[in-house]
Amino acid sequence: MSYQLTTCGVLRLSDEAYIPQDPTNRDWLDYQDWLLSGGKVMPANDSFETALNSPLKTLANKWLASISRQP
Repeated sequence: MSYQLTTCGVLRLSDEAYIPQDPTNRDWLDYQDWLLSGGKVMPANDSFETALNSPLKTLANKWLASISRQP
């Protein structure tokens, strides 16, 4: 099993399932057991998350600029 850190949890790479940091979530408990048994989690991919957010932020800023010019 392989996992990658995300902003608020982990991504299970085998099926690309997002697992939130929830102590009642069975997948989160399995992840914690995996860590305790010596599993090594991959670091968060900040550049990927930033790349996804960048076009959205650009569109939002353009939209905000256009509505602020209206009378």
